[in-house]
Amino acid sequence: MAFFCGMLLLLWPMTTQADESPLEIQPVPADNQNDEVSGYFDLSVEPGQQQTIELQVTNNTQEGLILKGETVNAYTHPSGGMLYGSNIDSERALLLEDAVRLADYMEVEEEISVPPESSVNVPVDITVPEVEQGTLLGAVNLTTEPTTQMEEAAEEDAANFILNTETTYSVAVQLNLPGEVPTDFSLGEAGFISNTAEIYIEMTNQAQMIQENIKGTYTVSDETGTELFSGDIPTFKMAPNSAIQYGIPWEHESLEDGEYTLTVSGTAGTEQFAATETFTIANDDVQAYAERNMPEVNTPSSQGIPVWAWVLGAVVFGVLMLFAGRKMAGGKSE
Repeated sequence: MAFFCGMLLLLWPMTTQADESPLEIQPVPADNQNDEVSGYFDLSVEPGQQQTIELQVTNNTQEGLILKGETVNAYTHPSGGMLYGSNIDSERALLLEDAVRLADYMEVEEEISVPPESSVNVPVDITVPEVEQGTLLGAVNLTTEPTTQMEEAAEEDAANFILNTETTYSVAVQLNLPGEVPTDFSLGEAGFISNTAEIYIEMTNQAQMIQENIKGTYTVSDETGTELFSGDIPTFKMAPNSAIQYGIPWEHESLEDGEYTLTVSGTAGTEQFAATETFTIANDDVQAYAERNMPEVNTPSSQGIPVWAWVLGAVVFGVLMLFAGRKMAGGKSE
């Protein structure tokens, strides 16, 4: 019996640069590239503009490589920072309804062949959407062909695993339009995620811009107002027109059902934000977390008999031998 397992490695927004890397991907600088930026495309554009950019792909191996090309959108990771993918929309990371999905405005070859020990330039065609201001963000993904490896189980009756490993290299594409847009950042409801024991607070970047320098502090209190724990929200950024459930680890020594309060304050760029939200941890949440993270501990055994049984047997045997010895000694003295 075998199970299939896939592995995906995302590298964004930078490209590979190690000398020993089998594959190197570098953006070819365009005339409208920001001179202060390297490793990804940061272009000044006009609405409706058409442009072809190029990626230089170098194969350092002695075998030919086949890569799969794909254009993807930019999301915000639930812990902050950028996340590139085609259909990531979920409760924890999503694009707003009016978001410009840049993947729809870029084209790249679906299959790219790179001969051994050589380089090729991969064109990417861009049609800038009819948007007057702000910043558009997406990426180009190049993915290697899956490599298969059989992992045999150590035990005879256990299942074998077949590992299909592929590597995805993401190169960000940032399009800067002439007009600037103001900050439009907001907080929403709080809640609890049982399988990871995280509190979350909804964060939304409604602006067509990359919201830089989001940072703050938080405090969690119980229903009596007693502070349980507090911490900092490290500086991060959000993709344009995106929303997340920002996760905060549960750091109190115990996890109990009840009503709690999350207080958050900080800044998004130069704008201040603050919110106080209540949330509930249900008994089902506590049980679900315990089942996932606190499995029953198996008692060590020998040939199927628990250690405590062997210890108890040894004690009983010792007592019996003691009484038997005393009885024999008494019989001899008579």
